[in-house]
Amino acid sequence: MRKENTIYPLPSGMKARFLNDQTTYLGNQLETGSDRCFGVLANKDFILICTYRCNGADPELVLYKKR
Repeated sequence: MRKENTIYPLPSGMKARFLNDQTTYLGNQLETGSDRCFGVLANKDFILICTYRCNGADPELVLYKKR
């Protein structure tokens, strides 16, 4: 999973960052056997699920849910 604060394209055409560089998160990467991986990231306030290609290229936000 990428370590820097990824910029995600939104359906509106805008781009957004969801993480704070000063915060620690729980995260994991799930490889699917294809050219995309799933990333799961969470803390006590939210969960973020995304997909991306090798080295974090072409990130797509799947879910961002705040508590």
